[in-house]
Amino acid sequence: MVKKVLFLFLVSIITISCKKEKQEPNKEIPKETQKVAKVKTYDDTGKDFTIAPIDFLDEKYKTKGFVLPDHEPSFPNYTYFDKSLGGFSVNYIGKSALIQYKWSRDYSTGYFSQFKDLGVEGENNKAKQISEIVTKILKRESKDYYIIADFLPKEAIQEYLNDGSGEFELKENAQTYFYVYENNKWVFIKKLPTLKIKKEGVALYKDLLLFHKLKNIKPIAEKFQGKFRAEVDGEVTMNETGHTTYYFTITENQIDLKSEAFRGDFVCEGNYKGIQEDNILELYYDRNDQRCIKLEATYSIKKEGDNFFIKGIGGEVRANDWIKMYKE
Repeated sequence: MVKKVLFLFLVSIITISCKKEKQEPNKEIPKETQKVAKVKTYDDTGKDFTIAPIDFLDEKYKTKGFVLPDHEPSFPNYTYFDKSLGGFSVNYIGKSALIQYKWSRDYSTGYFSQFKDLGVEGENNKAKQISEIVTKILKRESKDYYIIADFLPKEAIQEYLNDGSGEFELKENAQTYFYVYENNKWVFIKKLPTLKIKKEGVALYKDLLLFHKLKNIKPIAEKFQGKFRAEVDGEVTMNETGHTTYYFTITENQIDLKSEAFRGDFVCEGNYKGIQEDNILELYYDRNDQRCIKLEATYSIKKEGDNFFIKGIGGEVRANDWIKMYKE
């Protein structure tokens, strides 16, 4: 049974839709006349795709303009495909949860609100207008985005079909390569078997970016190690005040968070990883609850003299406040 693959570049990654050929009713076939279809296995040993093969940001690859893939939340991207190269998409993912959410269709004052009044003089004209607006937004707010490219090389394609559909067959275990644009260059993140990629959209890119950010973390400095407690009051409801207590256990290579709450905040308990920036320890959630996975630090801890302070607890109202912690 042969898988036929069609590039659909209006999604967050190089997406593939698989079809199955119609089968004739089962018939007895003499063993001597049976044939086994040859499926080529993908092999990238002759190519070093840990180095980006091209500059994905080159203007010549942007001829189709920006689109907003049908994901929630969406995000700006553009795509390119050429038989001599393969195909790729370039994706702009907000560095914070707030920037990502602004691309949600149900965010009334977000970026999608700018597209509601576009004329309908033809889909091509509308697409052009959308691309122009997105281009202006990204030029103005470029520092708020990670730029990620996913690339499927021509070597992963077994053969093209001759029916004018644009479909093709992938080699077994075809790989998609992911890169992030940092310090004016493309940096390889990792490769994944194309047909086994389960996540898509922002969820996929958050996983990749966190993998890249946390893969070479260093042991946590001794001054941040120990058991800590922090408390914060929440909103007043029915004449009662919510209250949440956070318990952090920090060792050289692990951070664990537990909490107790009375009508308090939702807390993403479990394991975290820490990255020290100057005199601040940034904590990143390291489990599988999608509600908790963020590209920015969930909590930040700093030491001033003999005192410790934490930022990120207390919900939206106090998220930017430095609140005192107590070390046991």
